[in-house]
Amino acid sequence: MQIKKKKTIKFFQYSVLGLAALSSQFFHAQTTHLDSINISSAEKNIRINDPYISFFQPLDFSQTSFQYSNTKQNFKRVQTPSETGSFIFQSEGVYKLNDKIALSGRLQAEKTTEEDVPYILNDERTIHSSFIYNPSYYWAPRSARWQKQSYFINGQFAYHPIKPIILQIGGEGRYAKSYRQNADPRPKIDDYKYRGFAKLGLKWRQHSIFGKLSYINHYKTNDIMFVSLGGNVPANDSIYIRYNEGYGNQYIGNTQFKTSEYKMGGYVWGGEYAFNTINTHFSAGYDYKNVIERFYRVFEYQDAKYNWQKDYTKYSGLKTDLHSFYLNFLGNYNGKKWASSVTYQDQLDTNYNYPLEYRTYRLAQQNLAWKNSVIWFNHRNEAFKLLLDANYGKNHVKDLSVVMERKLSFFDYRLGAEKEFVVTPSHKLTVGVTQSLYLPLEKEFNYQPYQSSKENIFVTRIAQPDFAYDTTSKMGLSLNAAYSFDKDKIRYELFGSFTQVWLMNGTYKKAADYNGRANQIASVGLNVYY
Repeated sequence: MQIKKKKTIKFFQYSVLGLAALSSQFFHAQTTHLDSINISSAEKNIRINDPYISFFQPLDFSQTSFQYSNTKQNFKRVQTPSETGSFIFQSEGVYKLNDKIALSGRLQAEKTTEEDVPYILNDERTIHSSFIYNPSYYWAPRSARWQKQSYFINGQFAYHPIKPIILQIGGEGRYAKSYRQNADPRPKIDDYKYRGFAKLGLKWRQHSIFGKLSYINHYKTNDIMFVSLGGNVPANDSIYIRYNEGYGNQYIGNTQFKTSEYKMGGYVWGGEYAFNTINTHFSAGYDYKNVIERFYRVFEYQDAKYNWQKDYTKYSGLKTDLHSFYLNFLGNYNGKKWASSVTYQDQLDTNYNYPLEYRTYRLAQQNLAWKNSVIWFNHRNEAFKLLLDANYGKNHVKDLSVVMERKLSFFDYRLGAEKEFVVTPSHKLTVGVTQSLYLPLEKEFNYQPYQSSKENIFVTRIAQPDFAYDTTSKMGLSLNAAYSFDKDKIRYELFGSFTQVWLMNGTYKKAADYNGRANQIASVGLNVYY
């Protein structure tokens, strides 16, 4: 099993390197095809996910970015770093090779340093979500610095062999590595994800109908570096490692188990209708995602011949059923470029304990997201952009291993405007401002220990403070500026942005140690468009 696993990992790594080499050639090949530079993130994502749109609305673009960002969080969810510094390289684009072939893809490498990350041995974070979706993992009540690296590649190939047929196939892979940088018994984590997908459509005039299918595989391993058996006692809180099942009771880490592994596999199938003209793209679709994430405890020992062996115990599993509905729109009317996407997701997660044969943890979650942008130019060829993103979310977590129930619904939006100013015919200055707001709506948190007078540390020190964070209103303001110049069909853009986020009431202040300061995010970098 180990030999097969190592071969799979090596194959994955070499495949990513090969795809990266091909992608670099693909992006380099676009340097002589500069059809458009001003494109919103909403339109960019739609076109990269579906390069076949170029058969109806030709638009070649590519962008390479080098960016450094720093985030300081004075208020946060518990399992989120207090400060983050990230170096990011990214290249992405769409290229129509001829009337029958179009390509798109993304390539990204990121290195991140995280300060003060407590109560977690996993590489997941609660920065952009209300909780860890599968809270069944080893954890320790000590914070320290993390170093994280990730490499991602994605590519799509669209083929239009004859008028009634459109075929689109693609794949993506991500390798991530996370590890501690100071003295700590917690592990290095290796994380592998890959996905293959295909889309086959029948076209009649401006109308198309597609069938879709995807395969997903995710593998994660970590080495739990326990201290000696004699020193592994509950009184030593700084290094004592526990295992938690759901939001329920925690279990003392057994020193026999040195490693743990997560394996997730599943599929996505769906359908889509699309309408395409030279000025309009509209698509509506449905996806159903079914995946199961299984958690294994691994026992390592020497046999009679002194060879190291490993026994795998399938301990728990998490099944996810996710229904997604979406609408996409691209329009180009009277000199204005419109882009809009609407997504609704309905998710249900349930866990299963294999040795004890029971279920305790359940998550029900709904989310409705709306992203919009409009761009137009004046007589001096200066662009003006308006952005509006809105989101409504609702989740309900229930765990029967303790009496724990968590309900939350919320609304947030982001509204922005950006204006270009011509300095010289090939030099421009861009300034923009964005305002955001997060408002909790329904909120409920009930917890009582089950069959014990002792409270669950995981709930009292993680789940309850996180709920206080999620039920506190927040407001943000961002300022951004960029200076760009064109040379030989290539645009170079130096950019920077600064964001502050404030709490709007005292809910969080009553539940956590808070210094009263705003959160800050700063970014600087270089974009190259070609």
